[in-house]
Amino acid sequence: MTKIESKKVDIYSPAEKIFDFLADFTHFSLLLPDKVENWKATKDKCSFTLTGLSDFGMQISQRNPYSSIQIINDEEIKMPVKFEFVWLFTNEELSKTRVQAVFNLDINPMMLMMVKKPLSNFMDVLVDKLKEKMEENQ
Repeated sequence: MTKIESKKVDIYSPAEKIFDFLADFTHFSLLLPDKVENWKATKDKCSFTLTGLSDFGMQISQRNPYSSIQIINDEEIKMPVKFEFVWLFTNEELSKTRVQAVFNLDINPMMLMMVKKPLSNFMDVLVDKLKEKMEENQ
């Protein structure tokens, strides 16, 4: 499996608040960049098209309160690769949390060259927007 990591971001908000926000896909629409189209979500599943790449379907497979959320591909959406997307949280201080997104995917080297940069940029946008959203009402 190939691992693609977002940058690590310090968010001045408690891990509980961040976890509760990310544990529900319906909140993700507030984080998405313009390159996402056809967004549909329930609490546990979502589907969308990432411009220039493909259709994605994801479902939350595991919620570990205040430390991680594991997301896997939704078997109902046929995609050429299997993946795991994980949100990682580390409490730095009472109201400061370090967050990182990690994408593990089973992909051939040729396809990896095409998707690595757009996927990495997408993940960085997600963590930046998460920081902005979580800190806006502090």
